Amino acid sequence: MIDYLLLKALLLTEGVYSDKKSLEGVGTKYKEQNHGLFGWDFENHKEIKLPDDFYLPDGTVVQYRLNSSSQYNVKKVDEKLILYKNEDSICEVRWIDRPEYYNKKTTTGKEMVKIGQLGGEDCLFFCFQNYCSNFKNNKQCSFCNLVPTSKTYNSVIRKKEAREIGEVTAAAFDEGQAKHINMTGGCYISGKELEVVSNILSEMRRHTGLEKIPGLVAPAPAKGNNIQEYYDTGIETLSFNMEIWDPGYYKAICPGKSSSTSHEEFIKSIKEAVEIFGEGKVYVAMVMGLEPKETFLEGIDFLSNLGVNIIPFVWAPNPGSKLEGHRAPYANWYKETILEASDIVYEHKVPWGGLENHCYKCDGNSLLHDALRLKGIE
Repeated sequence: MIDYLLLKALLLTEGVYSDKKSLEGVGTKYKEQNHGLFGWDFENHKEIKLPDDFYLPDGTVVQYRLNSSSQYNVKKVDEKLILYKNEDSICEVRWIDRPEYYNKKTTTGKEMVKIGQLGGEDCLFFCFQNYCSNFKNNKQCSFCNLVPTSKTYNSVIRKKEAREIGEVTAAAFDEGQAKHINMTGGCYISGKELEVVSNILSEMRRHTGLEKIPGLVAPAPAKGNNIQEYYDTGIETLSFNMEIWDPGYYKAICPGKSSSTSHEEFIKSIKEAVEIFGEGKVYVAMVMGLEPKETFLEGIDFLSNLGVNIIPFVWAPNPGSKLEGHRAPYANWYKETILEASDIVYEHKVPWGGLENHCYKCDGNSLLHDALRLKGIE
C-alpha cells in the first residue's frame, strides 16, 4: 500500500521531471505554471511549460517542482501518466485541468491568467504587487525568490489594478472551479497596503455580489487598528506570514521582516486578530524545514492553542534565493514532524474551516491538510 503522505513529501523535497509526451496539453488542456509569486522549482525552465500541480490517486494534490536530477519522473504510458522512481512504477498521476478563465481577458484587454492564477484545484491566487522592498537592501528572507522569479519569467503583470482583480475573481468564481482566494502583495513600504487591499476587496464584492469573500489575505503583518479594518474589507480570514517560530532563527533567516516586525509583535497581532476574526479564521504561514523540529512544534502548539490555523509550507531551495543549492530535510523528517503537528492541532480542536477558506485541494506545497485528512478532517 502506498504511503501518499510520504510520497508527497518525497516529491516536494526531491522534485520531479517529465518526459516530452507526458507534457502534451500542458498550457492548453492542463493548468501550467505561471509564477504568480515564487518559483518553487529546483531549477528555472523559462522556455518549457510545466504543470502547476497534479493529483495522486487518493486525491492528494502535489505542487510540481522541477528537478531534472530527481529519481522521480512522469512518463506517458498507454495514454496514462505514470509516476516512476527511476525505472520502477509507483502509481498513476493526473495533471489538473486548465480553467476556462485562463483564456479570457479583462475589459482593459489584459490576460486574466496574468492577474490571478488557480492554485491546486480551487484556490484563486493573487499577488497584487510582485515586489518586496527588502530585496533593495539585500535583507530579503533567505528562502525567498519573489523578485528573481518575476524577472526570470515575466509571466504575470507585476502590479494589478483593483477592478481587474475583481473581474478575474468573478470570472473564476462563475466558472465554478475556484472556491476561495489567497492574496498577498510582497512587502509594502508605502504604508498604503490597507487602502490597496480594501479597494481590491470592494471590487471583488462588487463583481461577485458576495458580502464576504471566502479565503484569506496575507498582507505585510497587520497590526493594531489595521486588523479591524482588514476585517471590515469583507475578507473571511486574515493570514500572517510569520515564516519561522524560533525568534533567533527568525532574525537570521528573515533580516528585513524581523527588523520591522518582531516575534513578539507577531504574537500580539495574531492574538488580536483571533479576537476580531474568531477562532479558525486566522492563519499563520510557516516555512517548514528551516528550524529544528522542536521549535517548529512549539510554534504549532502555541498557535493552535490560540485557535489559529497553520499553513506550514515544505521548504526546498529555490533558484534565485539566498539558500539556492542547499539541501532540505529528508522526506521522512517532514512526515514524522507533520504527523506530530497534526496530533497537536487535533488535540486543540482548532476550527478547520472545511473547504471554505484553505483546503487540501489547493494545498499542493504543504502537508498538514493531508495529515489531518488521515484523521478524517478536511
